[in-house]
Amino acid sequence: MIVKMSKWATPEQIAAVETKLHEWGYKTGKMVGEEITLIGVYGDISRLPTGEIREMGGVDALIPISRAYKRAAQKGEPGRLIHKTVRIGDMEVGGDALTVIAGPCSVESEAQIMEAARMVKAAGAKVLRGGVVKYRSSPYSGWEGIGSGSVEALRHGLKLIVKAGKEFELPTVVEVLDPHDVAIYEDMGVDCLQVGEPNSKNQALLNRLRETPLPVIHKRGNSLDIEAYLLWVERIMAEGKENVILCERGIVSPNRYTRNTLDLGGIAALYYQLSCLPIAIDASHGTGIRDLVHPMTLAGIMAGASVVLVEAHPNPLVAKSDGFQGLFPEQLTRLVTACERVWELRRCLEPLYIPSALLERQYETRVAADRTRFFGVT
Repeated sequence: MIVKMSKWATPEQIAAVETKLHEWGYKTGKMVGEEITLIGVYGDISRLPTGEIREMGGVDALIPISRAYKRAAQKGEPGRLIHKTVRIGDMEVGGDALTVIAGPCSVESEAQIMEAARMVKAAGAKVLRGGVVKYRSSPYSGWEGIGSGSVEALRHGLKLIVKAGKEFELPTVVEVLDPHDVAIYEDMGVDCLQVGEPNSKNQALLNRLRETPLPVIHKRGNSLDIEAYLLWVERIMAEGKENVILCERGIVSPNRYTRNTLDLGGIAALYYQLSCLPIAIDASHGTGIRDLVHPMTLAGIMAGASVVLVEAHPNPLVAKSDGFQGLFPEQLTRLVTACERVWELRRCLEPLYIPSALLERQYETRVAADRTRFFGVT
């Protein structure tokens, strides 16, 4: 990392930054130009208290020498961020419109997924989701999905959700667990593949997804910090794939009331600083409590998400998996309406956001005067 000092930085301020870095155990190298000084920082910068360095006098910016996640990284500048769009079927995701992806945790039968698709369409959501093979950490956890028994069963389950999607003109999103099954999902007409939390670091699966033309929603692993997560996303994109959507679905924390802890700050960091990719919020898995899905989804939109993933069932009380977090049809309808209103509010408020980088230089010119004015020192 490079610490870029302001052109108005004093020798004392430059020395103070170097001293602080040395106290933390970092080696430094100084490059002095005609107007500015750059301080190279050597060591494990993942533990560097960047916030404290940014607040030190004379510091203009912290510049990563090179982000390892080059393709997923934000390529714009403060005030001119770059955000890509991704197509799911005929839907453009990540642009000027919010996209709600809804449906049951699992495809359970033809009648159930048809009713679910009707519910999703009536609520105003734009994409149908549903699992065909379910990840289970324990062999005793219960039902593993309508498509778990054989290749024929997998094809049958995929056929059901694709049929329901076509019937109600909804593109489909289905989670894939095995790299060897990707071709089957493509052949059966699925519109988008989802990588669930348990497979967020499945190297073989992520490598295989480089080759598919289908868009991929990659859910953050619940133990991954933001930059480690982006490195796993980068694995999918490494050979040129662009159509990837990020998804925050909760991380592990001391909190035990909710199923996971939604990292809203992580969503904001991804949107405003770190990545150019569309971001989804999944409050169903993030909370595991259906009555908390509504408020936390809205919070995720305000933080920077442009895609909503939500579980809903024609009757969650009879669902074969995760019924406790699935919304009732009436809840889904109201959530979609609320999401649209919050999206419009965010679009109205967004011009009021101003990144610090656009202000820091003008305030740097006032540092000496303000120190005298506020503290009586020069």
